Amino acid sequence: MYVQSTAPRFFASLSFLLGLWLVQPALAREPLLVKYLGNNTSINEDYYLAVITAALKATEPSHGPFKLMYAQEQISSERKHDLLILGDKINVDRLVGFPTLDGPRKGLIRVGTPILNGFMGYRILLIRTENQTRFSAIKTLDELRKLSMGFGKGWEGHVYKYNGFSVAEALTMPMLLKMLAGKRYYFVPLSAIEIDDTYEIDGVQVSSIAPEKSLLIYMPLPVYFYVSPSEPELADRLTLGLNYLKASGQMEKIFHEYFGERLKRLNLSSRRLIELQNPDDDGSLGAPDHEQLKQFQ
Repeated sequence: MYVQSTAPRFFASLSFLLGLWLVQPALAREPLLVKYLGNNTSINEDYYLAVITAALKATEPSHGPFKLMYAQEQISSERKHDLLILGDKINVDRLVGFPTLDGPRKGLIRVGTPILNGFMGYRILLIRTENQTRFSAIKTLDELRKLSMGFGKGWEGHVYKYNGFSVAEALTMPMLLKMLAGKRYYFVPLSAIEIDDTYEIDGVQVSSIAPEKSLLIYMPLPVYFYVSPSEPELADRLTLGLNYLKASGQMEKIFHEYFGERLKRLNLSSRRLIELQNPDDDGSLGAPDHEQLKQFQ
């Protein structure tokens, strides 16, 4: 009588169980919690969330699962920085400007891949429509800086001051709009990716304020993600993910998806370009590629 040995099945089962034991840590790994807080209702955070998500997804095979948590809360930039340092309520944020030793980036981990192709530095002027003819006649920086401007407190107003502008800094966007409508200054420069077609004051749409049609201001001005000092793993993972998105062209695709139509409406390549110097410029961005504006004709 033939008796089948159970040894092969025993060793096969043992190998299977051993394999499960070996992969169990990966399967049971807790998701990396990624906490992002929006505190400015005038800025659409969808692009930044999409880039973070894509970077983390690209690193899932090597780094495991993640969970992105997003909340919207009106808090000051200073308070937001304090929360980012602690890392409990928020552990990643985007900050505008070159890294400096002091200020809002102190103590944070910078993810060194710029995330906006330099477009934060392209500025459209928000003006009173009655002054369009005056702005259409401006050809040079000297002519433009003769006109007073309004800007947000804590933004990069020091760059405009460095270039000789008279800057009135208001605390909030609603205050900026009211002061512009009230003729306290001539214009408010806003990023091409943030400026809207129309604006409201106290809930009422105003036709007297609109984007200027002929000028385009440029300054070197990168945007980076910054991570809480307690989250070096998140910083490393975002670095790998963003480098992959950049090299594969996916970041460019996401950028066009979120900003393409808006930038086409602004006719960027047909405007007169006026360049400003940024005193914080460390040369890391290299020479500006203004030819990229032609993508949005």
